[in-house]
Amino acid sequence: MKEKMKVTLISWSSAQRDALAQIIKNQGYDIVQSSIREEVQSLQKLLEDVRGNVLIVECSENFKKQDFEELAKFITEKPQTMVLMLSEKIDADTLVAAMQTGVREVLSSTPSDSELSAALKRLSQRKITSTSDVQSQAEIIAFLSCKGGSGATFLATNFAYILAEEMGKNTIFLDLDMQCGDAVYYVSPGTSKSDIIEITRQIERLDAKLLASSVLHVAPNFDLLPAPEAPDAAYSVEAPALKQLIDIVQHQYEMVVLDLERVIDPLTEQALDMADVVYVVMENLLPFVRDAKRIVAKCRALGYSDRKIRLVVNRYEKNGTIDVEQIEKAVGIKVSHTIRSSFQDVAQAINTGVPIIHVNPHNAIVDVLRTMTQECDPNPIKKQSTWISRLIGT
Repeated sequence: MKEKMKVTLISWSSAQRDALAQIIKNQGYDIVQSSIREEVQSLQKLLEDVRGNVLIVECSENFKKQDFEELAKFITEKPQTMVLMLSEKIDADTLVAAMQTGVREVLSSTPSDSELSAALKRLSQRKITSTSDVQSQAEIIAFLSCKGGSGATFLATNFAYILAEEMGKNTIFLDLDMQCGDAVYYVSPGTSKSDIIEITRQIERLDAKLLASSVLHVAPNFDLLPAPEAPDAAYSVEAPALKQLIDIVQHQYEMVVLDLERVIDPLTEQALDMADVVYVVMENLLPFVRDAKRIVAKCRALGYSDRKIRLVVNRYEKNGTIDVEQIEKAVGIKVSHTIRSSFQDVAQAINTGVPIIHVNPHNAIVDVLRTMTQECDPNPIKKQSTWISRLIGT
């Protein structure tokens, strides 16, 4: 017999609490705890009593920055409890704050029966998925830029985020661009308390607990381990330590995404050896074509089959002087994907530090990245739309 989902309610009024409780009970779920929050009462105190699989918390105009911080701490400490937020005001600031906090769903403060029922059904499905066995060895996807400024880091971070958010895959992103890595800023406004250097220094005692405390929890199912801030520190990482790190994360996650330096040194070579798929990112400009040809030749010299290498032409212009056919002839490998330029949406995503699907889920870049995630996912889960995309009508 399938276990019922258990729900905790935190509301500002008894009328709202009772209305929500009736909808929840009608759907066959159990309410294990319900609380009325007083005007001056700390959210943290109420969170101490939360039990069950789902927390429904009402966000009114009184909801402060401190509330989000306390909620984020709760989600980090109890990742098995999914949070559904009800908000009087649903604007960009609220949505971004909720996303960064780790909230799974956001609905209006007075949701209809059908809206709340549908959200609970989605959370119930995620509970089933999250309790299923994680594959013993994760798929490793690497992104390698032909030249600086190709957009490889932007594609890699957003690819990883879609894997986690829309494909439901427990994903970690390792920023291995030791000299200039800044992947953390593409999906988060802040920095991590640790990085690749710090964690490889402790590689002999690295376990699941230490790993969980070292990564930046960007969103549910998505963790990131950044490159060091100081470029000189990069020289302290050696290939054997990197291999140990990747071996460990492979057994803690379902998908591992790597952002690599374009110079194929021993560290990058170690990462390439372990990768299942390597996306080589270029533009349809002559300097990129020359470097793509060198990189593909190097990969073949290392013994990688052409099935492992996938050529992505970013900012592709059909009216450019070099078309896909010419690229394929020059580089000696088929183009896997072309991605049209979309400056305005990309600039907004980078400047605000949020994934592009939260800027414009209809963007053509998002469509290509979704296709790429589906190609790389060895065990696809039925794709679920995000709460932000559902809200704006994707």
